[in-house]
Amino acid sequence: MVTRPAHPARHDPTPIRPDRALPDLPSLDELAVRRAPTTQVRTLVDEFLAEQAGTTAVDRFSRAHDEAAACGVPGQARYYRDLMPATPPGPGQQYAFEVDLDACSGCKACIVACGNLNGLPEAVSFRDTGTLVGTGPGTLGDGAELPVLREVTSACHHCVEPGCLQGCPSEAYEKDPVTGVVHHLDDQCIGCQYCTLMCPYEVPKYDADRGIVRKCDLCQDRLADGEAPACVQACPTEAISVRVVDVEEAVAAAGAPWGFPAPDPAITVPTTRYRGGEDLSGTRAADAEALSPAHAHPPLTLMLVLTQLSVGTLLALLVAAAVPAAGLTALAAAPVAATALGTAVLALAASVLHLGRPLQAWRAVLGLRHSWLSREIVAFGVFAPAAAAYAGALAGMPVLDDHAGWLGPLAVASGLVGVFTSVMVYAATRRAWWSLPRVAARFGLTTLLCGSATFLAVLAATAAHAGIEAPATVGGFALISSVLALAGLTAEVGLLRHRTGPIDDPLARTARLLTRRLRGLVVARLGLLFLGAVALPWLAVLMLTAGTTSATAAATCAVAGMVAVVAAELIERWRFFTAVAPTRMPGRLP
Repeated sequence: MVTRPAHPARHDPTPIRPDRALPDLPSLDELAVRRAPTTQVRTLVDEFLAEQAGTTAVDRFSRAHDEAAACGVPGQARYYRDLMPATPPGPGQQYAFEVDLDACSGCKACIVACGNLNGLPEAVSFRDTGTLVGTGPGTLGDGAELPVLREVTSACHHCVEPGCLQGCPSEAYEKDPVTGVVHHLDDQCIGCQYCTLMCPYEVPKYDADRGIVRKCDLCQDRLADGEAPACVQACPTEAISVRVVDVEEAVAAAGAPWGFPAPDPAITVPTTRYRGGEDLSGTRAADAEALSPAHAHPPLTLMLVLTQLSVGTLLALLVAAAVPAAGLTALAAAPVAATALGTAVLALAASVLHLGRPLQAWRAVLGLRHSWLSREIVAFGVFAPAAAAYAGALAGMPVLDDHAGWLGPLAVASGLVGVFTSVMVYAATRRAWWSLPRVAARFGLTTLLCGSATFLAVLAATAAHAGIEAPATVGGFALISSVLALAGLTAEVGLLRHRTGPIDDPLARTARLLTRRLRGLVVARLGLLFLGAVALPWLAVLMLTAGTTSATAAATCAVAGMVAVVAAELIERWRFFTAVAPTRMPGRLP
C-alpha cells in the first residue's frame, strides 16, 4: 500500500470577513488580451466568426435571398447554373432539352418532380423513362459481344414543325416565336385527342378528369424567371439540361436518324439532343416486343363506319338509277336516301361523344388551314345538309322536288370529299398501319361494301313490300358484294403474313398483335364478312329465282346480310385503332 504525504495547510494571514466583498477577478478573455502581444493579427476565420457573432441564422438566410432577388437570380440557382443557358435565345434560336445518356440512371426523379409541379394524376406524366438493351462495340473475354443497358428520359421535344400544332383543329397549340416552346392552351382544347395521334413521340397526354389534353411546356413560367424546369432541378445526376439551339442546325440534324430506336426525326424536326460516349445503334427498346392494344376510340369507330355507309348508300343509289329499266330503284329511292340521312346524323352525333368538352365542339373548325380533322368536319358538315335536301327532294317536298337531279350528285361529291379527309386524318400521322394506301383501301372498301349491302337490303325490303320480284337487280349487287368481300379477305391474309417480320417493323408488330391478342376479332370479322357479303346475298338471289319462297324471305336475308357486313366493318374499325403499333421513344415493359 502506497501512501502519499499530506500537503501542509496553507495559511492566509488575511481573515475573511463577511462584510467585505471579494475583489473582481479578470475573465479569461481579458487575461488572453493581457497576455497577447501588442500587435494582433486577425485571420479570415476571425473575421468570419466576428460576422457570425453579429447576425442570426435567420438574418443570414434572409440577406442571401434578398441579394439573390435583387440580382434576379433564384435562390437555388447555384445548384443548376451550369445546366441552364447563359443567354436567352436569339434570332433563329430556341430552347431545347439536352440529355446525357451516360448520366441518366432511370431513377424517375424527373417524373416525380414534373408530376408534383403540374398536379398530374398518378397514371399521367409529361416525362417518361425507357430502357435500351442490346450489344455494343467490343467483346468480353470469351468472345461474346459486350452487353449494353441504357436509360433514356424523354419529354416534349418542342419540335420545329410540331405535329400536335399542325393537327389540332381548335388552335389549342402555339409555338412561342422567341423561346420556341410548344405550349398547349388548355382553355381552347376541346379534348378531341387528335394531337396524341399526330405526335410520333406520344407526348400529349389526355386528362380524362379535365376533358382536355396536357403536355410539357418546358416549365416556361420558370424559364421566364431564370429558373430551371422541375425535371432539371430534380435530376440527381444532372443528366437533363436546357440549352439554346440553332433552328437551322436542328433541321439539318433531322436528316439523320436518332442514335437509338426512335421515330424518324424528319417528321417533326425535334430539338432535343441526346449525347453519350457509347454506340447505341445495336440496341433496341426493352418494350419492343410488348404487344398491348391501343385505345379503341369507340365513338370514332362508329362515326367512321356510319359516315362511309351513308356516302356509299347514296353512291349506290345514283349508280343504280343510271341503269336502264330502273323502275324498282325509283320506287326505293326515297327510303334509301332516308336511310343514308339517318345513319349520317347518327354518325355525327357519335363523333361529338368523343370530345372531352363537347360544348366546345364549335371550335373544331378553327384549324381549317392546317388540320385535316377540321377539313373532315367541314366536309361532313356540308354532306349532312345536302343529304337531307336530297332525301327531301326524293320524298316529294314542294320546294325541293325539282332539284333532285343536282342535289344527289352534290351530296355524293361532298360525302366522297369527307371520306377522303377521313383518310388523310390518319395518313397524316405517318404510321405504317395507317399509311395512305392502306387507309384509302380500307375506308374505300367500307364505303362500297356497306353502301351496296345497305342499298340491297332497302331495295329488297321495298320490293317485298310492293310485291315485286327483282332477281336481276339483287343478283347484280350480290356479285358486287362478293367481289369486294374477296378483296377484303385477300388484304387481311396478306397483312397477317407480316407476323414473322423483324422486331423493329411496325407492320410486323401489328400482325403479331392481330394474331395473338386480337385473334378473336380477326376470326369474327372474317366470318361476318363472308356471311354478310357472300352467303346471305346469294341466298336471297336463290330464293327469288327458285320460285318456292317469298320475296319477304329474300328481303330478310338481304337485311341480315347488311347487319353482318356492318358488324364486320365495325370490328375492322375497332382493330384499326387497337392494332396500330406506333414507333415511339423507348419505353419499359408493362
